[in-house]
Amino acid sequence: MTTESVPESATEDWVIALLQALCNEPVISLAKIGKQMNLRRSQLERLLLLLGENESWGGMGYLTQSEQRGRAVILLTQKGKDLCASMAN
Repeated sequence: MTTESVPESATEDWVIALLQALCNEPVISLAKIGKQMNLRRSQLERLLLLLGENESWGGMGYLTQSEQRGRAVILLTQKGKDLCASMAN
């Protein structure tokens, strides 16, 4: 399935699922979340561009990427933590 053939609602569902996963588990490896959400690496990378701290690509700033013990992980920024707190209310 190419990006052109992915319905917009599917992308929205992936965004919501990724944010919910991070609200429940603030640090997740890329491998784990990709497998959990059944996403290819390229699909996950597009979500990270959208939700991440990438000013040149217009990211929303909710998450950031890091490396922990040699594994690529994603974690919430303060803005992402604030969003999770507002979703819990």
